[in-house]
Amino acid sequence: MQISADELAILNFYRASELHGGLVLGEMARRAREPGLMRSLTTHAAEEVAHAAMWTEAILDVGGRPSPTRDTYQARYAAALGAPATMLDVLALTQVFERRVYRHFTEHLRSRETHPAVRATLERMLEEEKGHLAWVKRWLDAQAERGAHVDLLLRRYAAVDTLVYEALLRDYRWRRAAA
Repeated sequence: MQISADELAILNFYRASELHGGLVLGEMARRAREPGLMRSLTTHAAEEVAHAAMWTEAILDVGGRPSPTRDTYQARYAAALGAPATMLDVLALTQVFERRVYRHFTEHLRSRETHPAVRATLERMLEEEKGHLAWVKRWLDAQAERGAHVDLLLRRYAAVDTLVYEALLRDYRWRRAAA
């Protein structure tokens, strides 16, 4: 099964975004002071970096070549919002992003045109994404109980995410599930 140059660009975007996310979460793990949060952030960061390695392997498996890019989901968020400053900002944005990734990867997996190597990579990652969504939600819920305006942040970031995602659909000619 052949893979198009457009799909290779998408896979490379996935690879770069996973790596960028892992580095951001790793930096937050360095700043964290609470042991449970340190553990969760470190594990999450390591999994995101591992996902970047998995996308690199998938690109090679389909006959492609990974290429350096600064275009990542996180860079697009930062362009729209500025860099998130606090742990609450980073993890609220992470929750919105992880929801988007889960939905998008599920759509990509459902496409009949998805290469078997890409399909296998998506299936492996979707299981880990569930864990990411769960731990971040628990942390955000605890912050909301302490009076943080989590719902407000999530709504704000979801609105920006919609704009970023729509631009990505155009820029990378991503298929919707119906395609």
